[in-house]
Amino acid sequence: MILIYDFKIPAETKNPKIAGLEKEEEIFRDYFLKYFNEKFSEKINDINIKDFISKIKIIKKSLDFRQKEPKNVYKVLVKLDFSGKFSGKDEDEIINILDGIDIKARKAKDEEEKLFYGENSLDFDNVKQNKDSGKTYQYKNKTKKNNSGKPAVLITGMGPAGIFAAVYLLKQGIKPVLIEKGKCVEERIKDVDALMNKGKFSKKSNVVFGEGGAGTFSDGKLTTRKNDAAVSFVLNFLVKMGADKKILVEHKPHVGSDILIDILKNTRNYLINGGAEVFFEEELKDFETDDKSSIVCAVTDKRKIPADFLILASGSNSLGTYEMLKNKKVFLENKPFAVGFRIEHKREFIDSLFFKGGREENDLKFSGVYYNISSKQYGGYSFCMCPGGVVINSSSGENILSVNGMSYSNRDMENSNSAIVAAVRADTIALLEKNEYCLDGGFLSFRKDLEIKAFNAGGGGYGAPYQYTPEYIADVIGKTKTETETGFNFNSFFKSDNGFKRKNQIPNPSYKPSVKYFNLFELVPDFINRSIAGSLMEFEKKYKGFVSNSVLTAIETGTSSAVRIKRGNDYESISVKGLYPCGEGSGYSGGIITSAIDGIKCASAVAEKFF
Repeated sequence: MILIYDFKIPAETKNPKIAGLEKEEEIFRDYFLKYFNEKFSEKINDINIKDFISKIKIIKKSLDFRQKEPKNVYKVLVKLDFSGKFSGKDEDEIINILDGIDIKARKAKDEEEKLFYGENSLDFDNVKQNKDSGKTYQYKNKTKKNNSGKPAVLITGMGPAGIFAAVYLLKQGIKPVLIEKGKCVEERIKDVDALMNKGKFSKKSNVVFGEGGAGTFSDGKLTTRKNDAAVSFVLNFLVKMGADKKILVEHKPHVGSDILIDILKNTRNYLINGGAEVFFEEELKDFETDDKSSIVCAVTDKRKIPADFLILASGSNSLGTYEMLKNKKVFLENKPFAVGFRIEHKREFIDSLFFKGGREENDLKFSGVYYNISSKQYGGYSFCMCPGGVVINSSSGENILSVNGMSYSNRDMENSNSAIVAAVRADTIALLEKNEYCLDGGFLSFRKDLEIKAFNAGGGGYGAPYQYTPEYIADVIGKTKTETETGFNFNSFFKSDNGFKRKNQIPNPSYKPSVKYFNLFELVPDFINRSIAGSLMEFEKKYKGFVSNSVLTAIETGTSSAVRIKRGNDYESISVKGLYPCGEGSGYSGGIITSAIDGIKCASAVAEKFF
């Protein structure tokens, strides 16, 4: 089997919505053979190259906008047939021929061949699959059992980390108990709707708490740079639960918050049918340990649950959980994170700014162009870009405000948005007057202080403060630097001939329930303002109109956890035996895929102790 990579095909223009991967693989095959025949007219002992191809499978696809004509870039596995009359030929001979006509190819690796055959083993760390759910399990280091005669595994939090930890355990024949302080997704969406349309906030059921975690209402982006065997399993499992098969091959796979809702329902049924117990609207409040600092039970707001293992997957917005852990002397440490705003543009403007092809009627149709930009000089960068989406509330508590972005599956709404953020590190926090931020867990205090300011600036009622981007930059320059020092003429933004006054290019803030104009530079420290404003000026020079045709909404604080719960190489807390912090809230992952993988790894570490 060989791998063909970096093979480019002009992006489909007449019918871009190809019906399924199978059809796209047929199109790839036809184009590849046509290209091959044009470049290599010879035959191999009177046998055409197409006769060697048994089957192909696309394993990765991306869209290249850098040329005038957009192209799909493929990575494809090709199974070759050397039987019968083809005997005596080998893969090296075919690879050399392809190399001679500038087609990149190599022998497929073992893990790539597994993808071809659809093998997605969860057999990590030599833990054996065990389907005998009636077995009484034994495990290392402990002899006590709960009333059922088996060690109890409790998972708190039903975001991607908690869900995939449970999926893994079920694959091992281990039936966990899951608790989630928020509501099931059907009820959760009602509370989110009440927040966005009426400003009615529910402490335990909102955009960040509830079945699916914060990722449910943040676009469903499945992008990761991790090269891990578990990535394939997670994506294939999501397809099994109802996601489109295209996520298996796309460079930046995306589900959409609307589709995620049905996927979560299907996943819940999968867990329950497999023997897991699932409880909503139940919050972890405490846990108890024995004289050896080992978990013996969890304390919720409703009961005590016997547990030998507690997989803590409560998410990075569970400030109350961090406070409880701190009181229990669990080792926590500050972790760098990022703070900033959401920047919005008209979707059509962003598409035209970053799409390099033509704009004729028959050109490629797409639903929102994705961008990812950063400034080397000032350190600001875009994050969590949502093409054709909206800015949403992401508050984790009463009378505080944080915002995020999301897209539905079609990515076809009027605006596109992204976070524009700057890094927050201990050395910068230490320079601030409020030196209590530097204490253990102090980054959380810093974050909460910003969210309180943003809530008040938005007028209360979970409205959000906003400002036109050029005006924000002008304020920052006026406060921290002169225009001569920056070398940037921000006044040109306000002239009618540069686009800022063209109201059809200026987006209205999409945030609900309400917005209020505010001088955003007053919300954050100078080091953040300088980084963000400087970065935006740099972006404007490179992408004309990026600043002048945009609006900012505050405040983005939830880019990642501000705290790390210290754990060992075995994924267990260094402070409490049987406690396994995982997911984004642990400080070791960020995003749906990496959190899901972390949940699998923690569950794998727990399962090792059962055998």
